[in-house]
Amino acid sequence: MTNSDRSTTPTTARPGVRAATGAMRRLARDIVAIIREHRRAFLVLNLAYVGMFGIGILATALVPELRPGGLGALQAQPGTGGLGTVIGDAYRSGSIAIAAVVTFAVNLVSASLLQTTVPSLVIPFLGVAATLARGLSWGVLFTPFGAEDPTFLVHWVTLAIEGAAYVVVGFAAWVHGRRFLQPQRHGFETRRAGYVGGLVATLKLYVLVIVLLILGALYEAVTVIHLIA
Repeated sequence: MTNSDRSTTPTTARPGVRAATGAMRRLARDIVAIIREHRRAFLVLNLAYVGMFGIGILATALVPELRPGGLGALQAQPGTGGLGTVIGDAYRSGSIAIAAVVTFAVNLVSASLLQTTVPSLVIPFLGVAATLARGLSWGVLFTPFGAEDPTFLVHWVTLAIEGAAYVVVGFAAWVHGRRFLQPQRHGFETRRAGYVGGLVATLKLYVLVIVLLILGALYEAVTVIHLIA
């Protein structure tokens, strides 16, 4: 490498790093701006999700028969079939990397995209209802009442992280629906433009969803394999 090569290599690398850093900062600002624009809905959705989770727990206290599998549902049993088998096999492999990747993929593709976001693109706000329904079902599934597993608080950290991600997914469904149905109010001339603008906002919010789901998958894989299994 010549002296001229040494002098030019750092200068060509630094602009690329600065450009990437600038893009990440702009994306972070855009995400914060979306949340601020709809801050009341974001707050209400968070409170409603926690409330539905609490109602699910209360329901199992009043009617214990509602609790089908509880905290053990995080580890699928052999022979259950479908995604349960895939997840169970990943955790039984003992590999944190495999378990985390499978958990992340299922949570992102199935729970977030297919069950929440895609339906909302057809029927506005349907993802909001799906998010609240998930909060209720998790309250029933992961209630501490009648649980013999003393490690349920470890599971609850997983629920908190992944639940936060699903709330953002539900919030994205709300933002998309609002921009589609009330385009002029949000700076769009037509409903078509509002629909596209809602998609763009959803994609940006999904960056936050992905970060949360990665953290949740890593935490779940480590704790289930090394602390619970």
